[in-house]
Amino acid sequence: MPRSQSIQRAVETLKLVAASAHGARYVDLVAQTSLQPATAHRILRRLVAEGLLQQRKQDKRYLLGPLAFEIGLAASVQFDLRELVAPALKRISRATGDTSFLTIRSGVEAVCVDRKEGAFPIKALTVEVGSRRPLGTAAGSLALLYPLPDDEIARIVRANENKLTRYGELNKQKLLGLIKLAKRLDYALNADVILPGVTGIGVPVPSRFGYPTTALSVVAISSRLGKARCAEVLSLLKTEAQQIGRALSAVQ
Repeated sequence: MPRSQSIQRAVETLKLVAASAHGARYVDLVAQTSLQPATAHRILRRLVAEGLLQQRKQDKRYLLGPLAFEIGLAASVQFDLRELVAPALKRISRATGDTSFLTIRSGVEAVCVDRKEGAFPIKALTVEVGSRRPLGTAAGSLALLYPLPDDEIARIVRANENKLTRYGELNKQKLLGLIKLAKRLDYALNADVILPGVTGIGVPVPSRFGYPTTALSVVAISSRLGKARCAEVLSLLKTEAQQIGRALSAVQ
């Protein structure tokens, strides 16, 4: 097979895996690419070896690998993610009076790309712009962690376990509890768990390439985020996340 054709088929395979929200089966990839089984196996094995794909142990499905996230992070510079999302962060902080955050995934970690402060005088500036923290150690990064498959979550938590106690009151068991709660609620909620007196709400930005790599969150002193107000902030975050997801799809 000519090298250019091999690259084309590898890219086609990557796109199919990226579009499969729950992972892609080997038999489906063979059928959708019209590749010979031996050729498909060779391409998949090479993509896994390079970190562009990973294979889930429990069901053998293929998912995007850590290198794919790193490439996506680098590519975000080309269309300036901060510039695209900044208007949404400003609207969120203006409407809530509190601090809003834009977070992206980078492997087993999360990076705070931007934040906007609201008008309320007591501010919860829990994460600095540009800081890199383990996934799950803030509301935005928890929103990137909980939608993942259980085996991927276990791998990430295991990789970060020794770092968790650096972040307020957090530890492995508390993080697993936050993940379980987020899966039930379908959004990230940290109410006084990581830092007493501070509550964060986070939502993933929808992605047409499978699991989310971008999240929005609002963090405030807990007295400002009671049950009723949490519902209002959550609705605002979800609306903005949907709009950002559509905008990202248009430029990717």
